[in-house]
Amino acid sequence: MTDAAASPPSSTTASAPRPWRPRHVVAREWARANLFDGPVNTALTLVTVAFLTWFVPIALRWLIVDAVGFHGDVATCRTAGGACWAFLRVKGDVILTGTYPFDERWRAQVAALVTLVTVGVALFWRGGFLGLAALFLGACLIDLVFLSGGVFGLEPIDATRWNGLPLVLFLSVFTMAAALPVGVALALARKSDALVIRLVAIGWIEAIRGIPMVAVLFAGVFILPLLMPPGLHLSSMISIFVVLTIFHAAYFAEDVRSGLDDFDKGQIEAAHSLGLGRWRTMRLVVLPQALRTALPALTNSIIGGYKDTSLVAIVGLFDLMATSRLATADVEWQAYSLEANIVVGVFYLVTCVAVSERFRRLARIAGADGDGRS
Repeated sequence: MTDAAASPPSSTTASAPRPWRPRHVVAREWARANLFDGPVNTALTLVTVAFLTWFVPIALRWLIVDAVGFHGDVATCRTAGGACWAFLRVKGDVILTGTYPFDERWRAQVAALVTLVTVGVALFWRGGFLGLAALFLGACLIDLVFLSGGVFGLEPIDATRWNGLPLVLFLSVFTMAAALPVGVALALARKSDALVIRLVAIGWIEAIRGIPMVAVLFAGVFILPLLMPPGLHLSSMISIFVVLTIFHAAYFAEDVRSGLDDFDKGQIEAAHSLGLGRWRTMRLVVLPQALRTALPALTNSIIGGYKDTSLVAIVGLFDLMATSRLATADVEWQAYSLEANIVVGVFYLVTCVAVSERFRRLARIAGADGDGRS
């Protein structure tokens, strides 16, 4: 047998090209396989098409055709048959920053921008954990400087006036950034061989997960300050920050535990046989793979926590929905609350979809890297 015959076929050998098919044929086959593959799916497809045929023209007419543009006025809005987007020009700053002092609202806008940029950088971060932690810590300090003032010649602003977008972003982003490492530590503690550590972790996780977030917020605002030593005063913002961090950490811990439970224990033995100690094995072998497995669950918890931050309105703070109601308190513009709610809803939709899609890509990349290493 010759060497050419004995050698295996090269992996780089080009596969035979697929036969070309017209696009309309491919589209028809896709529709038949996904939309008309049975009586139930066919009926649902036809109902959906009929609904969209009825709804889309009405929505477009209200949103665009009969709407008053951004530069309109309230008199034109009253006679129009569509949306009044001029409301956003007049009341947009109220929706974004609420009762933050008018002359200082640029500070709240800068803080919101800093937080958004931080999230964008973190989603595409390629450095290590310490660099990422420094990024969030630095952004949090910058936000505190701009929002609270009292330094660098900035006028002090009470935390109860941090409203709207800066408040939602500050509480959701930085509490979850602080909660993630705490959640990882809790997950490891729950898997610990030490009985006391394991019981404390289980008690923390199960107690927090068994309490509604509203109750946790009330505990942070009304109970946590009572537990402080005499003379030590906690602002409502600090209390809410602490309890939200504790709350998110419990959910992150269960997500990470799901990844730890799915981990192949034989790799730990292999790492030990190579001379890696317990903590280096955990840091270099176990956690990277466990976090990769837990990434879908972590994504769900992050998006849920981001949306649930709006519950701070229950304890007297103004989230985006509360500031949109505040904007419509003006008698002249109170008929246009739907426009405000649409804008807030679109903002949540866009940000949640962007975060979800990025984490989905990260999970796909991590999965491909893991398959390449296996």
